[in-house]
Amino acid sequence: MRDETTRPEIGGRRLSHRDDRERALLALLFLGAFIVRLWGLSHRHGWDENVYLQNALLVCCGKNNYNEIDSRPPLLSLLFAGVFRLWRSDYAAWILTAVLNALGPIFLYLAGRKLVSRSAAAIAALLLAFAPFFVSVFPPSSSGFISDPTGHSLYSDCPALTLILIAVWLLLQALEKESALRFVVAGFVLALAVLMRFPSLASVGVLSLLLLWARRPLRSILFCAAGFIVGIAPYLCWSRYRYGGFLATFFSGWLNFDGEPESFFYYLKWSGVIFSWVALAGLLLWVILRIWKALKPASQAVQPITSASSLRLRLLGNEGFLLLWALTLMIVFSSLSHKEPRYVIPVAPPLFLLAGVGLSTLLMGRSKAMRIAGTVVLAAMLGCGFWPDHQRFSGGFIDHKVSEEMRVSEYLNQNFPPATILYSNLEYPTFAYYTNFRVQDLPEAGDDLYWSLNHLPADGVLIAYTHYPGYYPPLPTPAWLDANPHFRRLQEFPTMVLYQYRAQPWR
Repeated sequence: MRDETTRPEIGGRRLSHRDDRERALLALLFLGAFIVRLWGLSHRHGWDENVYLQNALLVCCGKNNYNEIDSRPPLLSLLFAGVFRLWRSDYAAWILTAVLNALGPIFLYLAGRKLVSRSAAAIAALLLAFAPFFVSVFPPSSSGFISDPTGHSLYSDCPALTLILIAVWLLLQALEKESALRFVVAGFVLALAVLMRFPSLASVGVLSLLLLWARRPLRSILFCAAGFIVGIAPYLCWSRYRYGGFLATFFSGWLNFDGEPESFFYYLKWSGVIFSWVALAGLLLWVILRIWKALKPASQAVQPITSASSLRLRLLGNEGFLLLWALTLMIVFSSLSHKEPRYVIPVAPPLFLLAGVGLSTLLMGRSKAMRIAGTVVLAAMLGCGFWPDHQRFSGGFIDHKVSEEMRVSEYLNQNFPPATILYSNLEYPTFAYYTNFRVQDLPEAGDDLYWSLNHLPADGVLIAYTHYPGYYPPLPTPAWLDANPHFRRLQEFPTMVLYQYRAQPWR
């Protein structure tokens, strides 16, 4: 009698209908995550987004009116430069990042099912795919919370997370069936994660602990390190050739990493917004579950590892590793003086997997009725938690709005000759991207800013903000500029004023 649950072997492996269903569900998950991140295509970009776009134009088109290639990780800009060769449009960059970001939940599931149950991994993947913060849906502005874009953006944070998750999956694959090539490839992808975002080094350090579970740890570490070196060495050599040091760009990036200091508990305070209340509820359930099992008599305790998988039998304490991963990264990022919500994104995978373990207990009732009730409760929690995502679809597929920086750039393009120099202490990459004028960045505030304004190298146009988020008020003040004989007002906009600068006083 033919078994209806399996299909003939392909390549020596028997494929089941469950595999087909799993692939179909993963395809739907990717599609949903992709659409919610792509919706609202726009030509408007923020400060850091324009840095990566401007660096990409330097690589592919030689546009060098401003760049930060000496202090920014290169991989995202290189990918943008590649797609710009095919289609030089902001939309091409949007599509590329939406694809990269939508792959994150897929690889979180693939890696997570090796460490925890399939149901827990599936819940974690849903959280990463649709938790509001990860698709750039935010609550009303609150004091101290910066509503910066994440999944729906041209930032490097979520693409770097995807590469980290691919590396985790590759490492677990290598541990399950050890081979030199698998460890080399995993190390190479870890290097790509660092080249996508320099702070990924913290994740690389934690994930390297997985190599200790190999049958031959030293051999595995050497091969993984070899792959990492192959991936990152060309960039380090380029940095040595271009800037005089193998780590020169890393140091420059660290020096530019500044801002207002925040409390050590900043991320803890905003964890419900960043990771969603559903994930925190799942994490609480996981803690309760572990305490309950720890208090049960040894003879009645349920063993935490029930799978026959050789990997899971060797990786004793998978949940302990996930907890170590989450806590280590949380402490690292909390120890930094300057904090932004997106910086702590690398904590999401282990936290979501632990939350998935907790939430999956709702599906494991002793009776069918309890399992149905638990499924309904879990579906309701996820539905309520993801409901804010509908705001992404409140506008059209393409957002045709323009920012004030775009309007100012258009005014400058139409009224000034190509040799004009632009001076700005805020959003200078934005004006460089939207114009072809050479842009000179100035210190953001303080005595250094005023000293620079008194020693500008050549005639040009100063862009002075009168209102800017996080600066109260932004400097330089209009009163100081109006009193300075080297500046003359040209044009006023709602949040900024253009001044023409001359080395020789106007009066």
